[in-house]
Amino acid sequence: MYCNACGKAIAEDGRFCSHCGNVVGIPPAPKRLMRSRVDRKIGGVCAGLAHYLDLDVSLVRILWFFITFACGIFPGIVAYILGWIIIPEEPLFLPVAASQQPVTS
Repeated sequence: MYCNACGKAIAEDGRFCSHCGNVVGIPPAPKRLMRSRVDRKIGGVCAGLAHYLDLDVSLVRILWFFITFACGIFPGIVAYILGWIIIPEEPLFLPVAASQQPVTS
């Protein structure tokens, strides 16, 4: 594979050119904080935080529970409700119905 900017040969699985530093291929999409649609118990806030921080969802839920009771119940509940309002929800991906799939013969 060759770099598009300088034309030098680079490794096939390389993401950066070692000569000019140019990004080769498709750059990774940035992580976004979004509420989960699938792994939610109430509003998906803890699951969204867990996916964003690359942590276990159960760990985040347990930490949120203990921090809520350690700081007082009211601030933890208010923070969760604000997260529910402010953090956007994951986009809805609808599966293609069998009647909409192309027919191959």
